[in-house]
Amino acid sequence: MALALDRRVTDDDRCLLRGVVCPVDPGVPEQPMSGKRKRDPDSGPEVHDTDRTEQAGEVSEETEVATIIDERELNMAGGSDPGQVRELNEDSWRHEVFAEDFALAAVADGMGGHDRGEVASSLAIETLFLEARQRHGKAKGFNVQNLKRLLRSSFSLANRSVLECGRENESNMGTTLTTTLVYRMTEALLANVGDTRAYLLRDGALEQITRDHSLVAYLVQMGEIPREQARTHPSGNILVRSVGSTDDVDIDIFHITLNPGDRILLATDGLWSELPDEEILTLMETNPDPQEACQAMIDAANAEGGKDNITCVLVSV
Repeated sequence: MALALDRRVTDDDRCLLRGVVCPVDPGVPEQPMSGKRKRDPDSGPEVHDTDRTEQAGEVSEETEVATIIDERELNMAGGSDPGQVRELNEDSWRHEVFAEDFALAAVADGMGGHDRGEVASSLAIETLFLEARQRHGKAKGFNVQNLKRLLRSSFSLANRSVLECGRENESNMGTTLTTTLVYRMTEALLANVGDTRAYLLRDGALEQITRDHSLVAYLVQMGEIPREQARTHPSGNILVRSVGSTDDVDIDIFHITLNPGDRILLATDGLWSELPDEEILTLMETNPDPQEACQAMIDAANAEGGKDNITCVLVSV
């Protein structure tokens, strides 16, 4: 569960923070999508920090969807639990295969301390999938660039829907939103607002792909606090970016070229704040079935205290 800052981050704040954590440095020209980032061969999977823009459901049943694309099998599963402390579950999640070459999964965490967080997260998921499904149905073909546009449009509409619903009901709504779009089993685009994370498990190594849009994450990046304190910091639930809080929403988009056997995990802070990355990795590796892996991680987070709602979606290719 997250809280939003009482004010919008100013342009001066953005200039300070963008150079620290945001995908595009304002003083450096954005690189084309086709360019490769220089990296150490042992530094893990290559991730293209592809974009940043200022434009801008119901909880799914615990079912697994499988489809065959180019002789690879796509498996998606998810689950959610209110945890051991909270009575209300304000998280929402969904996954769906739109066509043989197109699948979408998303997780949203309604902001605690705000009115109707469960409505905000559900509405964001519902709107995201509706817009993505409509755009997919109208499209004559896809490449990475127009998939990015699809995500921008879907996030923008989700933000507008949550914002307008809050205004109509005089409710201060807000939610995180993180999604992965898998195309032809070879490409994945991950987009996020807030601190719901996307991880990539590849060849026995787990890497966080998204960047938390939280006060604590920025403090870590600026060297104000050590990374080890981030999970237990008292301000860990304060967000500087969320869906439904302002007219415009900044989204981060990351592009990954997929390898056979890759697994993408979407997880709310109710999971990753309870479990260190090493334990998440162990549970994913010891549970090859996506549904069993999700349940194992939820059970482990509850065993550690379950202080928040716990939600995850796992996509395996």
